[in-house]
Amino acid sequence: MKLNIKELVALCDSKVTIVISELPPDGKVNLKAHMCFPWAKNVKFESEANFTADENGCVDLSKQKPDSGSYNYIDSMGIISSLNVTSGKFNDISQNISVDESLFIDITAESGQDKASARLERLFKLPEIKNQKINGEFIGEFFYTENNDYKTVLMIGGSGGELGANLPIASLLASHGFNVLTVAYFSEKGLPPKLAEIHLEYFEKVFAWLNNNPLTANKDIYLHCTSKGGELGFILASRYHFIKKVAAFAPHAYCFQGLNFKNVSSWTYKEQPLPYIRLKNKTLFANMIGCFIKNKPFGYTHTYMKALLGAKNKQDARIKIENAQADIIMFAGKQDNIWNANDGCAEIMETLNKNKYRYKYELHTYENAGHPFYAPYIIPAGMSSMKVAPRITFSSGGTLEGNAEALIDSWVKMIVFFKN
Repeated sequence: MKLNIKELVALCDSKVTIVISELPPDGKVNLKAHMCFPWAKNVKFESEANFTADENGCVDLSKQKPDSGSYNYIDSMGIISSLNVTSGKFNDISQNISVDESLFIDITAESGQDKASARLERLFKLPEIKNQKINGEFIGEFFYTENNDYKTVLMIGGSGGELGANLPIASLLASHGFNVLTVAYFSEKGLPPKLAEIHLEYFEKVFAWLNNNPLTANKDIYLHCTSKGGELGFILASRYHFIKKVAAFAPHAYCFQGLNFKNVSSWTYKEQPLPYIRLKNKTLFANMIGCFIKNKPFGYTHTYMKALLGAKNKQDARIKIENAQADIIMFAGKQDNIWNANDGCAEIMETLNKNKYRYKYELHTYENAGHPFYAPYIIPAGMSSMKVAPRITFSSGGTLEGNAEALIDSWVKMIVFFKN
């Protein structure tokens, strides 16, 4: 038996081909994957899949569906997308994130007494990518090369807050030929503790830094923004016309209440709150209790939909995206359980159509995806739910296959959008 894997060393977002050969015709083989993040070695991930060889004694993961195992669809990366935590606490992987060390994934194939193994080395960035930490007027990290022709991407994360969560995405994106600045705007030392009443003036300091940096000076700014960061990205694009492209993953069409359980806006400008849709805590808790009683996963989409239905200030709180002067690409999952991003994106498309928006805009929706948008093949696509208490499971929505497809498809389309 031979385990043949192409691209043993590659960027984290690269697909690999896995073929097991020299098996008996119709022979059975068990394939397993093991992984832990270099900054959280106590958290172990595993997956497995069982296959039957074809008449030539071959198993090709890009052509065959497993007989059983962690995933049940045809995908050469299924054994990696379906990795799941088997020991340790999943939350530990969000601490002390670093992109300097490689991510290693061990693949083992067993058929009877035969055994073969291989180790994948997955890079968060190419060796030529440099990084600069910024702790002055704003908190961020800049990934770059000395190539003056590279376009400038400003990356804005969502409700996670910590800068570290953005680093794997920013470093990977930089490795595809961009200079990428990722910034934190709350939950870091010296910044607001919660995503509430964030001053938009903070980003004017970011824009000034980009304009003063020799590599990014006098260049158009592209935005990569996710979830609540997508809400923010559309606000910025509608106000600052040097933003020329926006790639928004699971964004929304409205400004909403801040995420501190208080009746305040997420955003302010010149000490004035931006109009917002209020979220009612009692709606959230009632939905959580209902999910507990029905023993089904809960999320926040119900709360956002109820808030919009009852809002009397929708027009004031709507982001005036038609005022932007940027090309726009949006990605949304139809099973999003964080908020109803797909509805928000559809409304944005309707607004842009109605206003005869003169820049390019497009929406890509994924039928079976939730709120999975990250860089592909880093956080396994199956990690969309988490038990928070007995009988209470939080889920961001979507199926394993649907989320895996959305992750890679949106990532590839985003890179093409920025490069063209």
